[in-house]
Amino acid sequence: MPAASPAQVLAFFFRPQGRIGRTEYALGIVFVYAVSFALMLFVLSRFGAEGGPILLAMVVTLPLTVAAFVIVAKRCHDLGLPGTFLLLVFVPMIGVIWLIALAFIPGTAGPNVYGAAPRFLPG
Repeated sequence: MPAASPAQVLAFFFRPQGRIGRTEYALGIVFVYAVSFALMLFVLSRFGAEGGPILLAMVVTLPLTVAAFVIVAKRCHDLGLPGTFLLLVFVPMIGVIWLIALAFIPGTAGPNVYGAAPRFLPG
């Protein structure tokens, strides 16, 4: 299986159209949170918890936050739900449960209004 092109990677993380399956969702969310955590840890260990570096880290992790929202929206699409269901992540306690549940709830079999069923083909 050939490697993904940069355009495919950008579309996965930043284009909210379409659907993704449970495996793609789990891998994408783990990647985004791991990179965000690593960046924040780097900034804190390197510069301390002062205002300027923390603000810089927040600006740098903003694209990662957008990517996480896109991944959640695509997963909602796979369940036949509108992407606005990603707003559940902002509800205390329910948000964490929703992020975990999305990794386990099976998607809609076959095509739905958001496109064809996703196919994850590991290399």
